[in-house]
Amino acid sequence: MGRKRFCQILQCSRADSGTYTCDTGDINTSCSLEVYEHELEIVQDLEDLYIQEDQNAVFMCEVSLEDVAGEWYKDGQKIRPTSTIKIRTEGTKHFLLMCNVQAEDAGEIRFVARDVESTADLEVEELPVSIVKPLRDRTALEKHRVILECTVSSPRCGATWYKGREELVSSDRVDISVDGCSHKLVIQQVCVEDEGTYSIEVGEHTSKAKLMVEAQALMMVKELEDVEVTEPEPATFQCEVSVAISKPAIWTLNGETLQPGPSVRLENHGTVYKLTLKNTSMDMSGMVRFTIGKAKSSAMLTVLAE
Repeated sequence: MGRKRFCQILQCSRADSGTYTCDTGDINTSCSLEVYEHELEIVQDLEDLYIQEDQNAVFMCEVSLEDVAGEWYKDGQKIRPTSTIKIRTEGTKHFLLMCNVQAEDAGEIRFVARDVESTADLEVEELPVSIVKPLRDRTALEKHRVILECTVSSPRCGATWYKGREELVSSDRVDISVDGCSHKLVIQQVCVEDEGTYSIEVGEHTSKAKLMVEAQALMMVKELEDVEVTEPEPATFQCEVSVAISKPAIWTLNGETLQPGPSVRLENHGTVYKLTLKNTSMDMSGMVRFTIGKAKSSAMLTVLAE
């Protein structure tokens, strides 16, 4: 402008600091420019939060300048955005949003920008444990497997199983397992003695259910057959039932119950039962009966003279 020369720098930054020279060719003049940043201050500190589980936690920190990058930390670890954690900036305000917080999210929250920082504590109150899906009464067939299942509201709670007043623990036949919020009691090879009331205690809550066991139908698979021998030859009777049970069988000869002894041998191999009469005589001829539960079978014994 006439004899005046101008150099104008818009929105200067620290990088613009230095020595500037106006050189006309014959003469020149120089000056120094020093650009310094505005001092950054915390305008509004973070505030402590005390909330319940599954609620959202929102932290806000306001600084004195716009366009300032900031970072968030939890217990010293840098926080990065995820599907449940959002970080955003609106002018001088910086926000941290934590969705559906859990007990493990509690800790110290820290915001850092340049050489200033602000901290706050996040405390999370655990929701009281509740039973979401209670036990249901079950009916199981003997020798089969049965599962009792209960769903609770939190995966962090423990549970105790009972049959009546007896506490249950895992064994070869009983398996107690936990998968997140699901608690299971699995009984293998259910027997009639497993019938009863089962319960699970979770915190202050209890759920109960009845287990009914249907005994397998006991039937004769192979009947006794008539036997004819000549005294004193042994006579052997054999039969088979459908299910092996622990209840003893009853053998009778002409209405009298037979007991094991020198002349009477009783055998049981799973579902097969065997009677052997030694040193037979003609007066032993008659009806042999086998009885176990509701299963019955009979056959004739004929002893001929020697």
